[in-house]
Amino acid sequence: MAKVSNKRKLVIIVSLLCGVFIFLAAGSFYWFHKQRQTRQEHSPDITVQQFIREVAPAAQREQEKYHIPASITIAQAGLESNWGRSKLAAKYNNLFGIKANGKKNRVKMYTTENVNGKTVKVKRYFQTYSSWAASINAHTQLIVNGTSDDHARFRAVQTAKNYRQAALALQTGGYATDPDYASKLVYAIKKFNLDRYDK
Repeated sequence: MAKVSNKRKLVIIVSLLCGVFIFLAAGSFYWFHKQRQTRQEHSPDITVQQFIREVAPAAQREQEKYHIPASITIAQAGLESNWGRSKLAAKYNNLFGIKANGKKNRVKMYTTENVNGKTVKVKRYFQTYSSWAASINAHTQLIVNGTSDDHARFRAVQTAKNYRQAALALQTGGYATDPDYASKLVYAIKKFNLDRYDK
């Protein structure tokens, strides 16, 4: 009888362990599936006009709260992401090339930077977002809160009287390494009539 009892105990323990394993495996599968579902993905074939229409409402909401011209946000998002067509934007919702500041929600990719007057490609960790709206909000927080070494770095963007002043404030604050960054923003705003979203 003792042998049967020990066998039954072993069967019960193995059954319990299998049940726990199946439960954990199912839970992990559900979590990873949910994570994939919650991150929006966009077509890399999006047109410039489609991109503008999609991001404009979020840019305008941020403008209402924080006084960052919507035209600037849209132009930056467009230039930084090739109008939503870059892999970082289409797959990972990072419109502004914002670098990762931790080990979660990040992806390693090549980026082009201007170093000592030369254009070079380097690999960097970038933040990933659930949506373009979340990326736009993160961009707003960077403008509002600045960087760890200078919290007022981009404050002039919020107090600018027009998009030209805001573009210059971004360049003066060192937002990008491109020495023509401000003029490229102004050109994009004029070309696509983005200042209509500032009204």
